[in-house]
Amino acid sequence: MDRINPILKSIENDERHAKSVAYSRRKWLSKLLKTGNENIIDAYEKYDRICKENTENFGIMPKSGTVAPVRPLTIRELSKMSNAEIADYLNNYQETTIIGMPILAGRGLADTLAEYVEAEPQRFTDNLMPFQSIRNLYQSSLLRGFLNAWRDKKEFDWAALLEFIRNILPSEHFWAEQYEDGFNYRNWVLSTTADLISEGTKDDIHAFDTRLLPLAEEILLILVDKAQQSVSTLDNLPTDVLNSDRGRVFSAMVDYALRFARISESEYTDCRWPYAIRGDFTKRLDRSVEPSLEFSYTLGFHLSYLWYLDKEWVHLNINHIFPQRDEDHWQAAFSGYLLHPGVREEFHALLKAHGHYQKALSVRLADAEVSDGLVNHICTGWIEESETLDDKTSLIYQLIHSGNPNLLAGMVYFFSRRADNPSDKVKVKVMPAWRALFEVLSQRRNEAVYQDVLVLLLGWIGLIDKIDAEVLTWVKASIRDIGKVPGYGLTLSRFIKALRKHAPKKPLIVGEIYLAIPERIMWDLQVEADDIKETVRILYEKGHKDIADKICNRFGETGVDFLRSVYEEYRR
Repeated sequence: MDRINPILKSIENDERHAKSVAYSRRKWLSKLLKTGNENIIDAYEKYDRICKENTENFGIMPKSGTVAPVRPLTIRELSKMSNAEIADYLNNYQETTIIGMPILAGRGLADTLAEYVEAEPQRFTDNLMPFQSIRNLYQSSLLRGFLNAWRDKKEFDWAALLEFIRNILPSEHFWAEQYEDGFNYRNWVLSTTADLISEGTKDDIHAFDTRLLPLAEEILLILVDKAQQSVSTLDNLPTDVLNSDRGRVFSAMVDYALRFARISESEYTDCRWPYAIRGDFTKRLDRSVEPSLEFSYTLGFHLSYLWYLDKEWVHLNINHIFPQRDEDHWQAAFSGYLLHPGVREEFHALLKAHGHYQKALSVRLADAEVSDGLVNHICTGWIEESETLDDKTSLIYQLIHSGNPNLLAGMVYFFSRRADNPSDKVKVKVMPAWRALFEVLSQRRNEAVYQDVLVLLLGWIGLIDKIDAEVLTWVKASIRDIGKVPGYGLTLSRFIKALRKHAPKKPLIVGEIYLAIPERIMWDLQVEADDIKETVRILYEKGHKDIADKICNRFGETGVDFLRSVYEEYRR
């Protein structure tokens, strides 16, 4: 208690946050209830009385016209009941309805149940039978409690839990329940079950007993037939799939298959995944059988795992995984692939051979992050010598000549992000890339979107070891448009810092660049005053007083006088 209070005390001052504070304290304290400490229990109940509402994100208050969930009893009161008595209470509990105002019936009680299960999971797995006939809402909360407990590294009887789930899924009672508040709590049971199996299999150090894998597989095959699809557009696909019931089931199936493969590795070499899961995934490659975008996204995102499970299956089905004639499913799958961290050479070659990268360069990808992923894959392939710039069939050539300003800007960012510590492999690619991009962009420099990319190229000056006459030409062409580009401040800051680095080696060229800086942005350069002063001092110290004076005078004439002190210093 003495350690918890100071952490939460700081947000208690504002009276508007009183309930939020109580909610935060109650959630912290719920994790310590098992200690039996009276001070902790009393404090928990104090905050439970203040805040009987519950939400995973307390900042989201109930919409106008609703009544927040209430908590009819506390964890201490629940702890005095047997499991059968708790189930009986849940079945008979009714909340008072306020006329004309919908109420989230039972949600507060469900949250109390979840917190109690999280605190003492083994007490519940000792006898789960009474909970087979409770409402779907309470069943989902029961499972949520187990999920949180497992994430907290608490142990319980997985065999009893999985048997409980297998018994409720085929029951008529489970599927017959109707809901009046707009929430499908049955789907919550399905998705939370998927999350439980995923959490119980993805970490070999903290996993349920391998003898339970057949039972988990049986449950997964029920879930995949029952969980509903909810993703209907390509917009916000990564988040939507992550939060969808069906997406979570497919991810759980992959986690389960990987666990199966790891423990069976001595027996299986080429085909490592369970026959039933392999068969299920194979039939769903026919999108008339499996029309969900969740499945397509899962295939792409987990391609490296599927490759580990069955390399031949991926090879044989690559154009079914990424169906080019079905635009939405192709985009969903390829988006998932591009958003998975890392680039693997074998996939790069395989997908290039089947035209998938080329297709991605020719279509409008639905998500900016996916476009960045495409650029990352192609540039990485070039750096690793899988591509050559002088080959018109290469992906890097097609990227640069795509005419897509978003992809070109993505390429500039790809290298700019490596400016602080560029590898030798990156350094040798900068000049040829800059030359090729400048040639393409300068032909369309009158169009604002291409001006933007030209300006971004200024950030590359930190990636090269020296500025020669060719680079000077590129920089002068880019810098004259810098004030026209929205949000150019970060590029300008990096540019000024990089010029300071180059000044000792090429003072005259750096001075010439400074004289090309448009007067309209000089006021913005005041935040970079220290770097600019140091650069001008270097020019003076190197004997280039005339050009240093000109730079000082240009700034002074525009009303920016932070160089006055440097100018005066070297007049003596």
